[in-house]
Amino acid sequence: MSAFDQQVQDVQTFAPRTEFLAFLERSRSQANASGDPLLEVAALLEQGRQLRHSDGGRASELLDRAAGLLRQHRDPVLEFRHRLLRIGQLKARQELDKAVPEGMRLLAEARARGDWHDELRVLLVLQEDWKQFHALGRYTQEARQLAIRHPADKVTWWARDEWADRLRSAGKLDEAERELLAVLQEQEAVDDGVEQLRTLVLLNDMYRATGEWDKLRPLGPRAQEIARKLGRTPYMLVNFLCNQSDALLKAGLPAAALEMADAAIVAARGDADTTRVARFNRGKALNRLSRHAEGLAILEAEAQGSDRWEMLDEVAEEYAFARRHDEAYRALAEHLQGLRKSLDESHRAGLTLDQALASAERERAQRQASERQTQRTVVAAVILAALACSAAALLVVRATRRHARTLAAVNRQLQDMAVTDPLTGLRNRRHFMAQVDSHVAAADRSHAGRETVAAEPVDLLFYLIDLDHFKRVNDSFGHPAGDAVLRQAAERLKGVLRGEDELIRWGGEEFLLMTRGTPRGHAAQLAERLRKAIDGSPVELPDGQPLKISCSIGFAPYPLVPGAQHGGSWERSVELADEALYQAKARGRNGWFGVGAPSAAGAGAKPTEGSLQEAIACGSVVPLHS
Repeated sequence: MSAFDQQVQDVQTFAPRTEFLAFLERSRSQANASGDPLLEVAALLEQGRQLRHSDGGRASELLDRAAGLLRQHRDPVLEFRHRLLRIGQLKARQELDKAVPEGMRLLAEARARGDWHDELRVLLVLQEDWKQFHALGRYTQEARQLAIRHPADKVTWWARDEWADRLRSAGKLDEAERELLAVLQEQEAVDDGVEQLRTLVLLNDMYRATGEWDKLRPLGPRAQEIARKLGRTPYMLVNFLCNQSDALLKAGLPAAALEMADAAIVAARGDADTTRVARFNRGKALNRLSRHAEGLAILEAEAQGSDRWEMLDEVAEEYAFARRHDEAYRALAEHLQGLRKSLDESHRAGLTLDQALASAERERAQRQASERQTQRTVVAAVILAALACSAAALLVVRATRRHARTLAAVNRQLQDMAVTDPLTGLRNRRHFMAQVDSHVAAADRSHAGRETVAAEPVDLLFYLIDLDHFKRVNDSFGHPAGDAVLRQAAERLKGVLRGEDELIRWGGEEFLLMTRGTPRGHAAQLAERLRKAIDGSPVELPDGQPLKISCSIGFAPYPLVPGAQHGGSWERSVELADEALYQAKARGRNGWFGVGAPSAAGAGAKPTEGSLQEAIACGSVVPLHS
């Protein structure tokens, strides 16, 4: 590793992203001024790599500049690095017909040299766009097999981390855990503290998603001990500790949550945003430990400024926990007033109050996982139960007609929270499950009477929409950036739809759309409009920088075969849409794959049986794709 590469690794590990990008810019300028073209190339390539997802145009300019310098000053190591980045650039532009052959050429060259390190790097670049393809990715499997043959190396650990992530995505949690624990054991054996922390972050995310609090709890102290041995605080540790404190609060372990929040405050070293998040968690933990005066004072101190109203729903929950119901009531009332006021803001024009409730939620950095929709239901239940059980609170509410009217509004809003995703403002899976049967029954009635009624029967169309490479957004820019991407993606999708369509936050980075009354013959056109709505222009991250995003879409109609005896269930339609989504991803992403009408030969087949590929093979459905 060159001295510059070592410096890059150190700054990226121990400094915020903004400082790291500034370091790269300074390094490039200094190399240019001192007449060191190869050092300038190295800085250009690293800048291009860092910007490839957030600013593709700028990244392309930097790579072109590096290519020009390499033509004048040849260097095999930097040329190899440049070609790897070019493959990623071609794939980002969906030029797979160029990216794959170039990748295979580079792979053959690395193998001819007997350089397994370079071979593994090429495999990792090739596998990125083929999740769920050829048993979790042909290139991923090859990379893992190569990595296992060469243990105790950073690149092989990254390859195995990717494998574990795919296992987790496929629901194979035990296998994913075993893989990560084996990697962690190797990292401990060679005393690589930074890489141990990276693996602990992955384990923490997995245990948090599955609610395995007994496994999650020891990770925080373990990470702190690693940082102490390093003698420096890696930047990833700050967010990790905030995430830990928030997860431990969810787990009902306030003492442990307080310890992690205090550690995060120290690790943040005065960074305003992170310190605020950590102090807010500290206040909640103190309150849950019955140190109400101290904890609530911290929450009130942090819930100040122009965004105060956005934080008051959590403050109200803590007041209710402390049995200070009058303050809980007033905090909720102020929160609702802020929501109503937000309707006047230009970027919320046209939203209903219910949608504004979710859209205006504060971008909380401690919301580290996308399963947060359940928290609002818990908040609603806690506050409603506290208000209902407290005779004193009810007496206060009944004291005036104004209080009674406001309380009714609060209750309606709280009930609405149970079926609303707090991040995007969309309805959630609970709402969909409560409504879908009535829509299916209406579609069944429409198709049953199609011979006696002149009007076209009503179809239901189910679309599953998944944001491409969303994990990279969280990994590269942090979870607040991921939240911002999800909110903006939801707004774009809503802009394509009609009032009678149902757009649902299905989970993570996935949305479910159910349309009512859109003919199945128009399904492909709508899929393309949805794709273009996401891909049309970059979204804006919280720090103002643009980020290009795309999505993959799978769709299927209900009933699958109109008028057939075995027309299928709505669950089967969603299942086929899910399989179609993976087909869209396997074809390179940023596209759609769906189910069309059966061929004449396959019209008698049962679409309710077998996989999507089997249904296509027997002709019971016809594939449609972009």
